[in-house]
Amino acid sequence: MRIFMEHPLPYHYIRTSPDLIKAIDALNSCSEIAVDIEFDRDRYAYGFNLCLIQIFGNGISYLFDPFSEIDFKPVLELLENSTILKVMHSPAEDLQLLHKLNCFPVFIFDTERSARLLNYGAFSLSNLLLGILNVAIDKTQQKSNWTRTPLSDSQLKYAASDVAYLIQLKDELLNLAMERGLTFWIKEENDFWNQYRVEEKPTGHFANKEDSKKLPPYQLYVYNAVLGLRDRIASGLNKPAYQIIPKELAMDLIFKPEILDTWQSQKGIHPNVKSLEFIEELRTVLERSNEEATAAGLTKRTEAGRLSFTEREEAARERERIAQLVELNFRPIHEKIIERYGENTAAYILNEKTMTELMSSKLKLSDLPYAYRVNLIQSIASELEINLPIKFSSD
Repeated sequence: MRIFMEHPLPYHYIRTSPDLIKAIDALNSCSEIAVDIEFDRDRYAYGFNLCLIQIFGNGISYLFDPFSEIDFKPVLELLENSTILKVMHSPAEDLQLLHKLNCFPVFIFDTERSARLLNYGAFSLSNLLLGILNVAIDKTQQKSNWTRTPLSDSQLKYAASDVAYLIQLKDELLNLAMERGLTFWIKEENDFWNQYRVEEKPTGHFANKEDSKKLPPYQLYVYNAVLGLRDRIASGLNKPAYQIIPKELAMDLIFKPEILDTWQSQKGIHPNVKSLEFIEELRTVLERSNEEATAAGLTKRTEAGRLSFTEREEAARERERIAQLVELNFRPIHEKIIERYGENTAAYILNEKTMTELMSSKLKLSDLPYAYRVNLIQSIASELEINLPIKFSSD
């Protein structure tokens, strides 16, 4: 097996307006381009920051530096061109950032989703390039500091390699999809990105989804108040929030406010939040948010904790009933998908959570994100003579 350890294709680092104009003119003549973005999301600086846009076309990787004096509007307009196919790998975060810049790319081919449908279990870009194209790329610069400019030669070579093989990878995946008769599935999945939008957090809400589910409403309210103060300090210093106050410490503070008595000796906090003035501000935020949470009648117990013993027993019995019905109604369908398309494809199309939510009426088949999935499930159910209950129907 021959493995190319480094891409042999040229790249242009774009930091001046004349170079940008030439690059955009060349890329606008392409029918397809490969796109990737390097960003910093609270790693080296505050917030979600664009650090580099890499675009490959006509055999060249163009690396556009947003920290230079160039006008970035032509780059964003290129990404919105609906006649040029944009090949990307797992573009969700890249698109989130572009949307914040009021840029909404369309006509996208996602190599990650396509690989999932084609039963690849290891679907990172480096794994796919190695497994399909016999190309190994050096990922050591992936988590380097992209906020510093100009970028190093090592960073530029890494950034160029991330897009240099994407179109070739897309072609191989499409050939395999045609062999397996799955091109419609892939098209439907890729069309999803045309309407993709991220649901923004409500104003004043800083906790992530996991913490929001885990914390009772009362403690979540206080926690958000502390994180809000942390965010304000982080913004002023242009530092990632975790460098101001570690998340774990902020969480502990909600349940153990006495931590404030030894605040200056706590580990991991920024020197700017060790002052007596800040400690008093933090104490005020804790007291005020506790008063507001009490006045609002927020409970200090989780949803499970609010259930009586009898209700918890009933919930456990219901979970067992649902699990048995999943085995009866959906497990045979899932096994048939494995048989025909592979275990990884089956896990992507109809996973355990989806089967449980369908069976417990949290979802209807019509709620599933793609028509091909609904048709596949209904077709196999009919073939296996499984009469899905009416509540699963798309009607």
